[in-house]
Amino acid sequence: MDGVRGYPREQPDDLWRPPSETAEPAAGDPDAVPFPQQRLSAPAPPQPPRAPRQRRRPRATPRTTPLTRPPRGPLYGSPLGPHESYRINEDLDLDELDPRGGARERATVKAALILQPRRRRRQVFRITSGVCAVIVLTIAGLGTYAYQHLFGQVATESLDALSNRPAASRADRYGNTPLNLLLLGSQTRDGQHGSHLGNASKLGTDISDTAMLVHISAERKWATVVSIPRDLVAPRPQCPGRLDPAQTVPAAQSAMFDLAMNLGGPTCAVATVEQLTGIRIDHFVEITFNAFQALTDAVGGVTVCVPPPGINDPDYSGLVLSPGLHTVSGSQSLAFVRDRHGLADGTDLNRIRMQQMFVTSLFNKLASAGTLGDPITLYRIANAVTSNLTVDTGLDSLDAMVGLAGSVQSLQSHYIQFITVPYAFDPTNQNRVVPGPGFDQVWTDLRQDTPLPGSNAARAFGTAPKAASGPPAPTPTLALTGTQVDVYNSTQVPHLALYASQNLTALGVDARVEQGSPFGADPQTRLLYPAGIGAQADSLAARFGGSAAVQPVQSDSVRTLTLVIGVDPPTSLVAEPGASAGTPTPDGSSAGSAAPAPDASISAESRSGDENICSDLPGTVGYGGRP
Repeated sequence: MDGVRGYPREQPDDLWRPPSETAEPAAGDPDAVPFPQQRLSAPAPPQPPRAPRQRRRPRATPRTTPLTRPPRGPLYGSPLGPHESYRINEDLDLDELDPRGGARERATVKAALILQPRRRRRQVFRITSGVCAVIVLTIAGLGTYAYQHLFGQVATESLDALSNRPAASRADRYGNTPLNLLLLGSQTRDGQHGSHLGNASKLGTDISDTAMLVHISAERKWATVVSIPRDLVAPRPQCPGRLDPAQTVPAAQSAMFDLAMNLGGPTCAVATVEQLTGIRIDHFVEITFNAFQALTDAVGGVTVCVPPPGINDPDYSGLVLSPGLHTVSGSQSLAFVRDRHGLADGTDLNRIRMQQMFVTSLFNKLASAGTLGDPITLYRIANAVTSNLTVDTGLDSLDAMVGLAGSVQSLQSHYIQFITVPYAFDPTNQNRVVPGPGFDQVWTDLRQDTPLPGSNAARAFGTAPKAASGPPAPTPTLALTGTQVDVYNSTQVPHLALYASQNLTALGVDARVEQGSPFGADPQTRLLYPAGIGAQADSLAARFGGSAAVQPVQSDSVRTLTLVIGVDPPTSLVAEPGASAGTPTPDGSSAGSAAPAPDASISAESRSGDENICSDLPGTVGYGGRP
């Protein structure tokens, strides 16, 4: 048995041997067990001696073709353990087993192949682990760089310092809350690029020529975009200064809306909108000329429609376009949304209508191309505009930006309504506008998260719940003859206090018109009364539609009934005596045919998101004029 692979040369005594090698047991040994004798066959005939085999001459070159399939198990097996089979057993005389040298060569190849898969697996594991680590670190580094690159160049301002803010929007039954976003278009020239940007007198200013309040419903099914004219005369609250926050900008009862941002920055514009509308603004975005041009370039241009006979304003905005469809981008798109001298009457109101058309076309392009859901395209757009944006601190994060894009992406253009807030021309200055009929009702609908009546969203999702129908409330019988009432006009519309006093006099009330209004601009008409005469206040308010139209409020600052006319007073109260509105009689009925109060429905200056962009556009002029 010497030379058998895996066995040592020193063999133990109890190793099994063939019978021919087994000695007979000693006589008298009680433990001796005789080995059973085997039947021997007949001896084989003698064979002639064989000539010894010649040893094969070794190959000139070693075998280069490796054995591709590894053996299934250890070579020949080994009782000494699995590691014995991973090397050549030098106890074997391989040359004696195979004088030609093939046995040693095969044993070397097989031993190498046994070790090769494990080494290969280790090598593959090390390479794969290294590649994965490099990929993870690269992605993390790129993400960190992209985040710092985008949001490191965005200017932010906090809304936390604002005081006397409206209550936050209430959640619906599913826990969703509406989103109110204020978009501000800055006309600052500081650091801006382009032609026809005006002279040096514009430097250092930051007026909001464009302001849009975007209300997105709680369920993200519809939206209302309300444009606020820059020339709107409205009250402005006290704000910190834009250039020096340590200084305070005093409040004003009647000021142009666009001056709020110029004096107190975007946060002052937010405070002005909140005081004007009673709606809490969740976020704001201020965009400059440079950002707007970069945005239109990043999306590949925006399709717009020019009404006939075209726009010819080479000296003011620099816009010259023939009638029909055009794709504008960069400086040309900026000139398009800035132009007003090329439009009929040259007012900001017609420019708002063109801006609304532009925004609808931009939204439809982003929605149809899937841009709002494509992170790569969103990053390209954000990278183009973030260096020229100012946002509130609530939007200064990737999650907030992605969430805002998701809210907009879920909307259908059919349920987006654009509207210019109801206004009236200021009779004292035709270049200014004041809140018109239905002004306050628009904000009331949005506070209630309700689509505007007449819009596509209202037809699909309904409007605000109406009061339950039933018998009319009984008319109060409390006598008002001789009751003293002081009348104040808190709006910019003239003669309202005069007409209201004349209508009150017809009821037997001793009404007196007071000059000015110490109570500021009120969005709702109020009837202030001191303690002890609340019944008379309720009786007088009931003559003009009840507390929904004229709200009785007890106040320690007045000594008699004080009527403060708000921006949306009941028609029967402020109608000119003798006009079609009629005057209420002492029993509560109206003398004459009263005109219905203005509805909060969408006005003629509105458009839906899927409306033809060439419809309902203002007229143009042959030449915009010279500055």
